[in-house]
Amino acid sequence: MVTYAELQARPLREIWQELRSLRSRGVGNAAKGARRATFDAALEQAEQLFTAATIVGTATQPILLFYGLCQLGRGLAAASTRLTNSEYRLSGHGLTDKALQDAATHGLSQVTVQALNSGAFPTVARALGCSPMNDAIPLGDLWDLLPYSDRFPLRSRGRLQRLILDSESTHLLRGQDEARVRLYPLPLELHSTVTNAAAGSDVVDDASIAEEYELLQQFLQSYPTLSGWSSTNTHGQPIPYQQGFYEEERYLQVPLRLPKEPGQSEGRALEARSVDYHGVHYVYPRLDSTDLPAHPFMLWWALLFVLSRLARYQPNEWLTLTSVSQSEDAVPIEYILGEAMRAVPELALQAVIRDTETT
Repeated sequence: MVTYAELQARPLREIWQELRSLRSRGVGNAAKGARRATFDAALEQAEQLFTAATIVGTATQPILLFYGLCQLGRGLAAASTRLTNSEYRLSGHGLTDKALQDAATHGLSQVTVQALNSGAFPTVARALGCSPMNDAIPLGDLWDLLPYSDRFPLRSRGRLQRLILDSESTHLLRGQDEARVRLYPLPLELHSTVTNAAAGSDVVDDASIAEEYELLQQFLQSYPTLSGWSSTNTHGQPIPYQQGFYEEERYLQVPLRLPKEPGQSEGRALEARSVDYHGVHYVYPRLDSTDLPAHPFMLWWALLFVLSRLARYQPNEWLTLTSVSQSEDAVPIEYILGEAMRAVPELALQAVIRDTETT
């Protein structure tokens, strides 16, 4: 099944063409000099590595995709307006993993990955203004944070969730300081109601209303880009939750208000608080003690790091994991590698454009 969001996704050829066009003019801090040369060379190598990945099988795909992603990250760092001339040059992976040798036995979801204090990974995370992943995180958590990965989940599901942020209107609202958005799918047990026999209808008592606000407040604390949110209803009134369908399953959505700059459109306010992934705006939770959200480009980085290391250093285990007759993880791996070929270049392109547009 192809979703509406995937139909909106830009063709891969178009994405690479736009990345190629950036190389001729330079962007951000890669407009000239050594940084421009790095940007140009890194993107050329990235494109060749991703192209090569399309003609090989799962035995070597993650190696090519990981190093292609690393070169995209090198290009991001060169163009970044957040990194100085002494910071943009990347050295070392900046990541470590544990339980790699047990992946074939206990499943991929149990492998953990964690960023180091220095190296390519934390440097690019700083360039993107996102979580550096200072804490050890199970691969199952990272996997489930990637859109569409739940079509072919790993054996053990993750505990973290990405959310979709939709703007109720995208026209320019001058003189107003808030954007109205819809947030879903929320995994909360809500709608606490009691029957008012006298009125002959269901009502929500004050204690249940207060409990629902508290539950929502606690849940959204994990999503840094939603800071400053408020309900479209005043406290003392039930939160207007709605039921809908997402990926053929019922979900809970809630309308919220978010602060925005005077004269800023709701669409721009939404873009500032989310990441576009195949035309859908997602918000991500924090992954460590920093007050920074996860970013899907870095989620892909950590995931492909683990898969490439398995393919390189544990080839027997990797062949077992990718055998559809021996491993439950085999089809999810095939699917996720195919999705990486399209999603990673698109995220890199958007990150470069977004960084240079905000300066």
